[in-house]
Formats: sequence, C-alpha cells, structure tokens
Amino acid sequence: MGTIIVLIALLFIVAAAVRALVKQKKSGKGGCGCGCSGCSGMCNKK
Repeated sequence: MGTIIVLIALLFIVAAAVRALVKQKKSGKGGCGCGCSGCSGMCNKK
C-alpha cells in the first residue's frame, strides 16, 4: 500500500513539473537561461 502512495505522489510531482515547463515555454520564459545578447543561436535551433 505504501508503494502505491509513493508512486502516486511521484507521478503528481512529475506531472506538476512538466506542466510548469510547458507553461514557461508558452509564455516565452523557457530556454537556456542565458541572455539573448550572448546567445550563439543554439537555443533556437529546432
């Protein structure tokens, strides 16, 4: 029973982290974390 509770808690934490990353990416705040003036263009390559 304890294993199931831990599994559910971990899944919740991972889902929350992924949701936060997607939200940051959509708002334009995601990326490498360095400023655009010093960017070599590696962050924008797809």
